Amino acid sequence: MEGIWYAHFNTGTNQGNGLAVLRNGELLGGDPQHTYVGTYREDGAHLYADVRVAPYAGAGLPVDVEHPFSLVLTGLIAGDTATISGHPNHHPDVTVRVDLRKGV
Repeated sequence: MEGIWYAHFNTGTNQGNGLAVLRNGELLGGDPQHTYVGTYREDGAHLYADVRVAPYAGAGLPVDVEHPFSLVLTGLIAGDTATISGHPNHHPDVTVRVDLRKGV
């Protein structure tokens, strides 16, 4: 799992792209509006991540989601791709899906 990963996220009608660096159990990344800081672990083909998502100062973001927020994501690894999903804290009605593709 270690390396630089292209991340495409989908939360229903909201979509975006970013980069995530996974190294030694640590996850760091960002997209045009957020930074990601967290941890990950893999168990065979299973991937688990705990991520804190925070907006950049002045980013125009929806007011119906509390910021920053935490995500607990689980999913599967398939070679140089992985798909993980979960829910933001306090919003079990919102599903976040992240498709990862290894860059380096």
